[in-house]
Amino acid sequence: MANRMLEKCIRVDEVVGDFGETGIFDLEYYLLENETDHDYPESVQTVYGIEIVKRLDDGSVENEKFEGVYVDKSKTRKLIDLLAANTVTPVSLPYILDDLLSV
Repeated sequence: MANRMLEKCIRVDEVVGDFGETGIFDLEYYLLENETDHDYPESVQTVYGIEIVKRLDDGSVENEKFEGVYVDKSKTRKLIDLLAANTVTPVSLPYILDDLLSV
């Protein structure tokens, strides 16, 4: 069973990001909670992911999500805080996660 919880919501009214997003829009940062799908119930584990939704004033919506980023809820929340503090958008999320989580 998947859960989606709103963690942060910010209003942006300027040019942000390396991709030159402009205008007025809202960014919503969600914590995703899901259980791994295993054949044995005793081996089921809770995993956490991130979704970013960008809502423009004209009604259009962009979103990007990554499930199973961490098995630690607090680490996922800290990552969401970092993403929101840096105004990460759905378009840039894959690149940012690649930079932050790659070894």
